[in-house]
Amino acid sequence: MPTILKLKNSVTTTAAPTTLVQGEAAVNITDKKVWVGNAASSPVQILGAGTTVEGTTLTMTGDGTFSGTGQLKVPAGTTGQRSGSPAAGMIRYNSTTGGFEGYTTAWGSIGGGATGAGGDTVFQENSRIVTTNYTLTSGKSASCVGPITVNSGVTLTVPSGERLVIL
Repeated sequence: MPTILKLKNSVTTTAAPTTLVQGEAAVNITDKKVWVGNAASSPVQILGAGTTVEGTTLTMTGDGTFSGTGQLKVPAGTTGQRSGSPAAGMIRYNSTTGGFEGYTTAWGSIGGGATGAGGDTVFQENSRIVTTNYTLTSGKSASCVGPITVNSGVTLTVPSGERLVIL
């Protein structure tokens, strides 16, 4: 049997309804914000033009489309602020390394090489210290310029039949 959604209408201009129980929704027709109640009876904003919603997780199924000529802001933080429970497909900006990174079975950089004068992308830069466990992808080899230091307690794994070349 489907869950019944109760709809409450609000004309106040307050930041949020004071209480909403799980399964209830409120639409503020003045500021166009939509709120839903959670298990703790705390309203959570889910929609609102030009608003920022903090402390919530958006979960989508299917494909998302972003249109326009603007930009998409991804999460940013230091190496130490990475998720404690990363999952394949996560992306973020690492302010410690100054680059974008993604997670598969380990965190790794995303993007091209350094950009020179005139926009040339001639060089690929790499860090020289391995700070987190890393396993090369099976069926692929890798190269980097050293010397390379692997921090204490960190494991660098090269699968059988693959090569890691340090220049």
